[in-house]
Amino acid sequence: MNTIFIHKNLHESLITAGFTLMVYSAFMMIGNALGGVMFDRFSKRGTLYIGYAISIVSLLGMSVHHVWPTYAIMLFILGFGMGLIYTAVNAYTAFIAEQMSGNSRVIFNNMYLAANIGIAIGSTAVGFIFKWSIFFTFFIPMLLFVLSAVILIFKASLLDHVEEQDTSRIKSSSHYESSDTVDPRIEIGSHRFNVNMIIICASIFIVWLGYSQWDSNLSAYMLDQGFTTREYGLVFTINAASLLIIQPVMNRVISRIFKLLKYQIFLGTVIMGSSFLLLPSAKTYTSYVISMLVLTVGESMVFPTIPALLSKMSTNKNRGTFQSFYSIFGSLGRAIGPYAGSIIITALSFSTLFVGITITMILVAIAMIGVKELV
Repeated sequence: MNTIFIHKNLHESLITAGFTLMVYSAFMMIGNALGGVMFDRFSKRGTLYIGYAISIVSLLGMSVHHVWPTYAIMLFILGFGMGLIYTAVNAYTAFIAEQMSGNSRVIFNNMYLAANIGIAIGSTAVGFIFKWSIFFTFFIPMLLFVLSAVILIFKASLLDHVEEQDTSRIKSSSHYESSDTVDPRIEIGSHRFNVNMIIICASIFIVWLGYSQWDSNLSAYMLDQGFTTREYGLVFTINAASLLIIQPVMNRVISRIFKLLKYQIFLGTVIMGSSFLLLPSAKTYTSYVISMLVLTVGESMVFPTIPALLSKMSTNKNRGTFQSFYSIFGSLGRAIGPYAGSIIITALSFSTLFVGITITMILVAIAMIGVKELV
């Protein structure tokens, strides 16, 4: 929606739109990094409060004054606020997951499913709301952030209960277990541990760099092919709705086949990369839907599993910081992706971009096999 609004409504070039989204994601990345530090060292709940407040103010500004360049400035501020929120939510999820007995990846899968229910509803609604009113396109999300803040005010004690349990209480409980009995850095070895983190962060970056093309340049590509904004939004609705079916099935099957998370990430990344090979010859709407469904199968295996892998690499003292890596490098991929994609499209072609994404995703997938993961 941002790409379309900047390009079609504000009459800026596609490269300008890509650059704007790059800066937006850069601010989100700063928020991710600061959010991890604040979560671990300042206040877990306070990090969320600050993130919600910043997001609410910026969305209110975008609602009443959506002209260039004020719109871009407010978008950057929104990115920073959302960066704080993403990291804090992921870190809270990791705390809960590591204290639960059994397969901790279930919590990450549930959170990812919940997020995609929101995406399904939002993607369906935005096509209608955007056509109806620019004001409500931004004002309604602001109200949802207000609702989130209200929920936090009245229910945050549940999260505090999780984070404040002492070690002896966790060990004696039949429902929780301590995750700090082993320090992964010591068990794996410092050098190998650092190599692990480089591979994981590179994988996050490349996967999101490729995925961000659907969020940005594919909108202009589909509009140029004669499809409407509503049809473009419907592709994401199909993506989110199909995830509700695909992800539980895939994770139940894959978790039985692969006991180590890295193999699940490897296979999912290869599948995601292969989905882009369907786009150069796509002429019908069905072709885009099929490409998105293949992408959905891959992302259902990758996106909830990488935070789970990062959680296995961390302890309760640095869980917020480690979860911020997923947000930071994801934001970096989303920051560079639209702009780099628009440059490749302008200089070469959409087909070159799609093939390049496939190759880079396969390369990082192969590198993921080299990660040393504790059982």
